[in-house]
Amino acid sequence: MREARRAPHDHATGESRRAQPGRGTTSIQRMKDISSAHYDAMTRSACFVCRIVEGRPLFPNPRVVYDDERVIAFLNQFPSQEGYAIVCPKRHAERFETDLSADEWLHLQRAVQQVARAVATVTGAIRMYIASLGSPERNAQVHIHVCPCPAGTPFEEQQFAAMDLRGRPFLALSNARLNELAESIRSAIGAG
Repeated sequence: MREARRAPHDHATGESRRAQPGRGTTSIQRMKDISSAHYDAMTRSACFVCRIVEGRPLFPNPRVVYDDERVIAFLNQFPSQEGYAIVCPKRHAERFETDLSADEWLHLQRAVQQVARAVATVTGAIRMYIASLGSPERNAQVHIHVCPCPAGTPFEEQQFAAMDLRGRPFLALSNARLNELAESIRSAIGAG
C-alpha cells in the first residue's frame, strides 16, 4: 500500500490526486477492509475514549498527540484527512453542556486550540474545522473532531465534506506515516 498524502477523492477509483506545496502530486489509497457494520459494532460496545485512557483501546495503536491531567488527544483512527485528531476529556462525560463544568469545558477548548494549531502547522491546512459529534447510541463520550482542510481542496470537498466519510472509505495511512504525523504534532504542540 502506498503512503498516503492529501488529495481530492476520486470516487470511481478510490484514489486521489492533488499537488501539495513542497510534496508534489501523490496518490492516496483509501482503506476498504473495515466494514461499517464492524465499525458500528465496535463503537457501540464500549466507550472508545475511556478504553484509550485505560490503556485498552478498541482499535490498536492510538497515536496520542496531547495528554494532560484532564484531556487526551489522538489521531483519528478512521480519518478523512491527514492529521485529523480527536480531543476528549479523560473523565467520561456524554454532554458538554451538562456533564462538564465551565472550567472543564474551557480547559478542553484550550487543548482543542493547541491541537488545531499544531495540526495546521504540520499539515499546512488552509482552515481547521472543529465539531462535537457522537450520539448516545455510538461514540457517546464528549469528543471534539479537529479536522484540517488541506491547501488545494476544491470547495465542494471543504467544510462538512472534509470530515464526512459517508459513501467513501477512510484514509489508509501507513504506521510509519501515522507515527510521523503524531510526532510532528506533538513537537508542534511542545514548541507552541
